[in-house]
Amino acid sequence: MLELHTLAMAVLVALAGFVAAQSGQWDDLLDDLAGTWSTGSGAVRTGPGFWNPRTQQFTVPRSAGRSYSFTKDGFWEEAIFQWSNDPTDPHCVTATLLWQHGNFTLLPNNGTLRMDPFWGDGFQSQWIGCDTTASANDNNTLAPVASYNQIEFYQTPAISVDAHYGVASWKLEMAQLSGEPLNPMWKVLNPPSMLPTDVLHIRRYGLE
Repeated sequence: MLELHTLAMAVLVALAGFVAAQSGQWDDLLDDLAGTWSTGSGAVRTGPGFWNPRTQQFTVPRSAGRSYSFTKDGFWEEAIFQWSNDPTDPHCVTATLLWQHGNFTLLPNNGTLRMDPFWGDGFQSQWIGCDTTASANDNNTLAPVASYNQIEFYQTPAISVDAHYGVASWKLEMAQLSGEPLNPMWKVLNPPSMLPTDVLHIRRYGLE
């Protein structure tokens, strides 16, 4: 009986050590993750320069890309601008603008990044046709805006230092659970550029 008790205690101590090590690992990752990240030249960035919750309008960046912002206490924000040419008419494009924010967590058992949006706060705008260029030049004031809320899951983010335009920079690599990678992002701001980290549509409509 004493041997079983000793074995059980050893297992508990080992598990406690493993959990503590995992917790420390995620704490270090959270520290490195904090900031605003952007693909390519950094034209797309989160914050008030991309989405205006008061007017419910997007400001169209000068080029396409993706941006994420994270805080050490578990808030995130996302900004995406994507477009592609119509192969039958190069003057026509399909474009999408997307913004949402919320809370995130690194699942303690495997480090999966789970990003939960503040439901009702996310929005997207899509243009399909030959009037999209004109709408984009008008900062999207003519394009329809629709609600968008999507939980996102990613593999454990990988952060390293690499050359970006010839300068040593922090690089963020993320991949979907299927293994499909996102384009690498580079830290452009720390502290991050973000809208207030609470439910904005409640504040806007005076429901609180």
